[in-house]
Amino acid sequence: MKLIVVFDYFCLSSMRKIIIACCACFLVFWGVFKYYQYRWKHLWVLENERMLYPVVHHVDDTIRLAMIGDSWAEMHSSNMMDSFLQMKLSNQIGLPVKMISKGKGGEKSNGIYQLLFDDNDKYGAKSIIASGVNYCIISAGINDAAANLGTRFYCYHMRLILDFLLTNNIRPVVIEVPDVNIWHVHGGKPLKDLASDYIRSLMSHCKMYQMKEYRDALHSMLINENLMDSVIYVQMKEWNGDGTNINPQLFLNDQIHLNKVGYELLDSCIANAITADIMSRSCE
Repeated sequence: MKLIVVFDYFCLSSMRKIIIACCACFLVFWGVFKYYQYRWKHLWVLENERMLYPVVHHVDDTIRLAMIGDSWAEMHSSNMMDSFLQMKLSNQIGLPVKMISKGKGGEKSNGIYQLLFDDNDKYGAKSIIASGVNYCIISAGINDAAANLGTRFYCYHMRLILDFLLTNNIRPVVIEVPDVNIWHVHGGKPLKDLASDYIRSLMSHCKMYQMKEYRDALHSMLINENLMDSVIYVQMKEWNGDGTNINPQLFLNDQIHLNKVGYELLDSCIANAITADIMSRSCE
């Protein structure tokens, strides 16, 4: 009888070990799959999508702005901040300004690049860019860091976006990746998602949910590839105080998206940066 009990216990313990091992293998496989799903995604871009499409270059005095990217760009439009930035810049430069923003919540840098070639009315940026803009504001990086896709992945696709805009004589305005409280939302992720995030962070050699790494990586890339003079770079500390802590007065309750006050501060910095750029070009 004792032998049977011992045997049953041994089998039960072995079965538990097998189940745990299978779960661990599944989580590792899932994490690796999700990591390479994003890493390989840019290889699926069709060649005709990489080709330039006609972009109108207006000869009037109107300064045209576009804002593309993630939910920060999407909410810039839905919160009617386009008119605020439009008026702010127009008052500063004394010229008419037209502004339109279009973004997609949760979009990563590779998806934002794809949207440059998408004429979808809801998210696609092709129609905006093709109609002719002088400056294109880019909000990207928060979701790359949230998904732990790695700084190389982020910088690679940001470089594609910048190259496309510069080739079309559009001045990129890069919003530095801000600090947001990812854990406030993602601390309750399912175990498999947390495991895949952790595995992706290991494979990308980046800490989990660390905005600073992505911010520093892009800044270094712009300097190392001599692109800093070709873009307008809006640092986080210019609108978020010392830039070391999240200012809750500038964010919604989710601690990820800006409220109206936050957008007004950010837009004021963007307007000042574009004004300085226009003035410097007029003196050349």
